[in-house]
Amino acid sequence: MNQLPLAESNISSVYQKNYDCHKDQVQDLLDEVYQYIDPTSRYMHRLRINLFYDLMKKLIADKTIKKFEKALDIGCNCGFYSKLLSDMGFKSVRGIDIDTPLLKRANEFFKSDVKAGKVKYENINAEELPDEQFDFILCTEVIEHTQNPQKVINYIKRNLSPGGIALITLPNVLSYSFFLTWLSYKLHRRKIDGELKDHLKYPSFRAVSLFKDPSIEIVTTSGTNLFHWYFLQKVPGFKFLSRLNFELSRIKPINYFSQFFFIVIRKSE
Repeated sequence: MNQLPLAESNISSVYQKNYDCHKDQVQDLLDEVYQYIDPTSRYMHRLRINLFYDLMKKLIADKTIKKFEKALDIGCNCGFYSKLLSDMGFKSVRGIDIDTPLLKRANEFFKSDVKAGKVKYENINAEELPDEQFDFILCTEVIEHTQNPQKVINYIKRNLSPGGIALITLPNVLSYSFFLTWLSYKLHRRKIDGELKDHLKYPSFRAVSLFKDPSIEIVTTSGTNLFHWYFLQKVPGFKFLSRLNFELSRIKPINYFSQFFFIVIRKSE
């Protein structure tokens, strides 16, 4: 079992936004759970969590999210988002992924059998999920990696309960960092394939169009990582620059050029 008490506490109640990945109790937990492969991935992940936390708090405060019975985390990775959903009031949270080592860590740190706050993790392909109604569905950085993205998109739209909310995130080729990467490959006549090809499939305007449906309303859009500034981490004032980056990324229509584009949708009642 985990050795970090915070994993067993209500993380949502103590969460503080962190713009430069300085040590705090949440960052310590994230470092232990995710075992980041490099500092940049660690930094970008924390900014995405910051935005997820802010969006969820607003959706709950303004009663956009009204029902808290069941939530689904598609592509749950090491399970931190599922844990936050549970801590924010969802009575039953189901996290699914196909990476066994990641699921092992999710279960080690965040699995819960508490009646009013169950969190379970399962090895299931996002394209093979059985139909089941959920009040909230999270799908972050998953759709672009699936063999049949439309199948996952249709699942989300079909399996939201009436009035249910989904939060979807996708990488955005219109962003500064992805565009420069794409341009470099083109100028050097290098083949774009693998994970990079997946990340360049969904410019923000296309991401929104994926969820156009008579039964679906786009509640809001947002984004994070407008500029790739982590190389300035040792410069005095980096925390200010990072916070500026975070706040600018959320402003419409600037958010359409953020590296990670967030979409919130609602199923009609």
